[in-house]
Amino acid sequence: MRRVITAARLGRDVEDSLDGVAERMQSADFAWAVMAIRIQREVGGNLAELLNTVADTMVQRERLRREVAALTAEGKISAIILGAMPVGLGILMWLINPGYMKPLGTTGLGQGMLGLAIVSALIGFVWMKKTITVEM
Repeated sequence: MRRVITAARLGRDVEDSLDGVAERMQSADFAWAVMAIRIQREVGGNLAELLNTVADTMVQRERLRREVAALTAEGKISAIILGAMPVGLGILMWLINPGYMKPLGTTGLGQGMLGLAIVSALIGFVWMKKTITVEM
C-alpha cells in the first residue's frame, strides 16, 4: 500500500497503482476488489459498504476453498493408498515367495500381464487425479 500512496503522490492514478499491486500479489480477490473500487468511483455510492461486501465475499471464498480442500483430502489419501498398494503387495509377495513372482519377469505372458497392470494403474491414477482436482 505504501507504493500505491507514493505513486498517488507522484500523480499516478490510484486505480492503476492498485492494479499493479494486484498483479504483483497475483491475487484474484485483490484484483476483484480493485475492480469494485473502479466501478464505485465511476458510478458512485457508499465505498465503506462496498468494501465491507467485498471483504465478506473474500472471507466466504476462502472458507469455501478450505472446505473443498478438506473434502478432497480424503480422496487424495485414497489415491495414494490405492496407487501404492499394488506395488507394496507385489514387493511383499516377492519377499515371501520369490518363485511365485518369478513368472511375471521371465515369461512373455507374465511380462504382458505386468505391463497391463502398470498401464491400468497409471490410467487409474490419472482418473483419480482428475476426479479429485477442483478448480476454484
